Amino acid sequence: MSAHRAALGVTGAVLLLVGGSWYQALVTPPYRFIDEQAHAGYVLEVQGGHLPTIDTPIDGAAGGSALRTRLLSEPQRRHDVWVANNPPLTYVLAAGPSALTRALGISGGPLMGLRLVNVLATGVAIGLIFLLGRDLADGDATIGLVAAGLVAASPHLGFVAALGFNDGVSFLASVAVLLALARVLGAGPPVDARRSVILLGLACAFAGGTRPMTLMFAMTAGALGFAWVWWRRQAPVLWSLAWVALPTLITSGWFYVLNVHRYGDPTGSDALFDKFGREPSGSLLSALTRISTWESSFRTIVTRRFEAPTSTDPYRWYQIALVIAIVGVIAAVVLVALSAVRNRGTGGGLPVPAWIGTGIVSSMPVVLTAQHRAGGGAPHPRYLLPVLPFVAIAVALPLVRLGTRWAGLALVVVMAGVTLRQTRVAADWLAHNPKGPPGSELVTAHGNSLIRGAGLGAAAVGLVLLCAAIAWSGRRPARAR
Repeated sequence: MSAHRAALGVTGAVLLLVGGSWYQALVTPPYRFIDEQAHAGYVLEVQGGHLPTIDTPIDGAAGGSALRTRLLSEPQRRHDVWVANNPPLTYVLAAGPSALTRALGISGGPLMGLRLVNVLATGVAIGLIFLLGRDLADGDATIGLVAAGLVAASPHLGFVAALGFNDGVSFLASVAVLLALARVLGAGPPVDARRSVILLGLACAFAGGTRPMTLMFAMTAGALGFAWVWWRRQAPVLWSLAWVALPTLITSGWFYVLNVHRYGDPTGSDALFDKFGREPSGSLLSALTRISTWESSFRTIVTRRFEAPTSTDPYRWYQIALVIAIVGVIAAVVLVALSAVRNRGTGGGLPVPAWIGTGIVSSMPVVLTAQHRAGGGAPHPRYLLPVLPFVAIAVALPLVRLGTRWAGLALVVVMAGVTLRQTRVAADWLAHNPKGPPGSELVTAHGNSLIRGAGLGAAAVGLVLLCAAIAWSGRRPARAR
């Protein structure tokens, strides 16, 4: 595939995600979902030059009328910046855009700036997923496009990206870590090993600055990357260790030490559980083997816009998607194993170490979510979104290699169709289930129908561009014929 066609497809995948999330961000009234008030409170504290604790009161006076109205209807325990156990990077990035939306008098004030930062970050992540998929497929851009399209068309990802949380930026960080690790482990175009180590260290530092779960994700990747470099003697050992570890220690290590001082542990989880009266709910093993948790999360990610079920959730599609995911991952394992056997000693074929390494790191959110559940937390499906890129690539590999590009294109179109339907259902549900005083900002969508509809139009254009690029991927340029 030519670089021009690949760029066209990547642009389409990004538009598909960003357009749908733009619509969702505007159609969702401010502070409709609980955590948004705490995240907006964190942004306000950063704008004021302060680093909050989980007990710092949310500055409703600075946040605008929508935030003040929301706080009036919330219990006292939700009047604090309870998300302050997270590092400040996301909120520093959102400080400028949030100040702008606040100055422009946009409903929700600083919240809309934070929402748009998450939409943009997730859009960038889609571009990186294309690179990751292409590299793991030994340069096959079609597989990269199909994987990027599947992730961009995921119903729940587009919804989470549109909220004023920190998930969009942390999702971008996790994808950056996977791509950097894959490059260290031999995927992608040949580059100097030292450059790959530096990029991995910087990606890990970025991840460590977003949230504790993403830090653990990055630490696993950093350990695997360093072990590989040390084993293969690709770069000086101490130099590699310094580049993998020091950027994270310097940029965010201080924050986790501060968390230990404030709350007794690096993540602050125990203090949060105490604050909200949560109790442990079993062992890590019991949480890992609780099938209903993973069934519900997978169903949400592939069929639902919201976390809560609605009457229109396509159960049949969930069953089909589950079969596709399981069969696809198994088929990918077989193809990678066959490639390793056929190309033993030649250095060609699929980058087996990169597949193994990114697969191990991508399983970490499952363990961390189970640990969070065992401690008393809620296992939100959004915690598992960093698993999605690897699964999408694993599905895309056999789909394109064994079923041709048309099979991949068809699956992207079906996913996009499900997402479009659920997006409109979500908008109707929000309109018919207000959460605030009648006529207030808390029950009113942002902008007019034209501005909101522009997002859906951009998503439709993106889908056309993506499908065209996938369809053309099997054709050689005229000069090459």
